[in-house]
Amino acid sequence: MARPKKAPTDKRSEQVSLRLSPVELARLQDKADQSRQSVTAFVRAAAMGKPVTVRQAQETDFELRQELRRIGVNLNQIAKALNARQTALPASLVSTCEKLDALFDRMLADGSQGHERRPQL
Repeated sequence: MARPKKAPTDKRSEQVSLRLSPVELARLQDKADQSRQSVTAFVRAAAMGKPVTVRQAQETDFELRQELRRIGVNLNQIAKALNARQTALPASLVSTCEKLDALFDRMLADGSQGHERRPQL
C-alpha cells in the first residue's frame, strides 16, 4: 500500500539556512540528542513553540564507576573459580547478581545519553 499524498500546505518544500559557530552547533546537537530528536526536528519544534523535553545529562561519578569496575572484577574472579570447580552458583551470589542487574537497568533508564538498555544475557 502506498503512502498517502500530503496536502500542498503540509509539504515541507521550504528551507531556512542558519550559520552557527562550532560551539553553538555542538550545544544544539547535545540538546537534540538529550531530547532524542534529530537537530532538524529539535529546531523545528523549538521554533514553532512546541514543547521540547531536554533531559539533563547525568554524569556518572568517577568513584561510582570505579566501584562498579571492582565489583565486576570480583564477580569475574568468583565465576572463574566456580567454573574451575564445576560447582553450582550459591543462592547469595545469584541474589547479588539480580540486585546488580536491577541497579544497572535503573542507571541506564535514568541516563540521558540516548543509549538503549543493555541486552539481557
